[in-house]
Amino acid sequence: MEHSHPHSGNYETMKAVEFDGKPFSMKVKTLPIPKITQPTDAVIRVTSAGICGTDLHTFHGRFPVKPPLTMGHEIVGVVHTIGSKVHDIKIGDRVIVSVIVFEDGLEGVDPVTGTFGVGTLPGLQQFNGGQASFVRVPFASENLLLLPAGKQHELDYVLLADIFPTAHWALDCSGFVFGDVVVVFGAGPVGLLCAYSAFLRGASKVYSVDRVPQRLAKAKSIGAIPIDFSKGDPVAQIMKHEPEGVDRACDCIGYECVNAKGVNEGNLVLTQAINVVRTGGGIGVIGVYIPEDAGGATPALKKGIFEIPFGESWIKGQSIKSGIVQLRQFQPALKRLIESGRAKPSFIFDRELRIEDAPEAYKEFSDHDFIKSVIRLDGEKGSLIDNDKVEEKSSAQKNIQKNGALA
Repeated sequence: MEHSHPHSGNYETMKAVEFDGKPFSMKVKTLPIPKITQPTDAVIRVTSAGICGTDLHTFHGRFPVKPPLTMGHEIVGVVHTIGSKVHDIKIGDRVIVSVIVFEDGLEGVDPVTGTFGVGTLPGLQQFNGGQASFVRVPFASENLLLLPAGKQHELDYVLLADIFPTAHWALDCSGFVFGDVVVVFGAGPVGLLCAYSAFLRGASKVYSVDRVPQRLAKAKSIGAIPIDFSKGDPVAQIMKHEPEGVDRACDCIGYECVNAKGVNEGNLVLTQAINVVRTGGGIGVIGVYIPEDAGGATPALKKGIFEIPFGESWIKGQSIKSGIVQLRQFQPALKRLIESGRAKPSFIFDRELRIEDAPEAYKEFSDHDFIKSVIRLDGEKGSLIDNDKVEEKSSAQKNIQKNGALA
């Protein structure tokens, strides 16, 4: 038995961003609305969905997927339908759908069973994501975070589904403590939020390493010291100011990192992190590294085997920690910071989309034409982004505003 919103309308089909297994290609499909299949399910009507850097691994054909897959794991929406055993949320509640799917376990332990809209990892199930009008959420009581009604903090809450907690997890993995000097590799969305989070938590200095001018400019705008690796070895640039090395390094890029010529060199950031961190310092690795990479340049890389200077790390006594974010550890506290006004992670957004524009947006995101985008699915006019902070809009977005969709 399931319960539906009495004024929800007669929905039968929806639009969704789908990956069919062909690299560098996303399509918008018309699909059936997902239905309740288990009494612990809920179906969420999506209002906003982000496009994440992790989605690009799938887009590039570098992440194992069982196609077709509906993309998206940064999801805010409203409860549309619930199963008969869902009692702690109700139809009409505003919620976050988090990237990780927890199963309702015994004795208070909820095992991770899968992810939304990413693909397959060893031991984890693939679930269709929320770059769509609706998404089915299994074990709804475990996987929905209740929000205040309305539209306030919509974009901040989108980031609470994954990358704002992930940014804090990167710092925890590095062993960060108040007053540390930190280098963040990558000034994409999660890297920017890692630098931002380091300042929130009392970093004395943060270096931000990237080669994309608008990303480095955004990092500088929040107080980070930009390091352009296209202009020289970033380790050498940083060591001029920190001759003993930095306290902490956070890898916010992962296995698709590139060298100064733009060529993928999967071990580069790990190597640079080891080289730049001081004796006794720590490295947090939240950039994605997986055991199966069809696009790996060598047999070893295809198996997730990376050559790094571990001897140097050992001699230095560094700590290295990695893994998938412990979402529940961070979400409640970060939600309070957002709602109190102490944190505004949505500063990274600079593009709003209609779902029809998503295929082109994936290509532009891959080419670094913008920093962070959100797909609007609420059908409302008016921008969620503070346009005074957006230096440049794409022609596509200008056309949307001209036609009134976001005006």
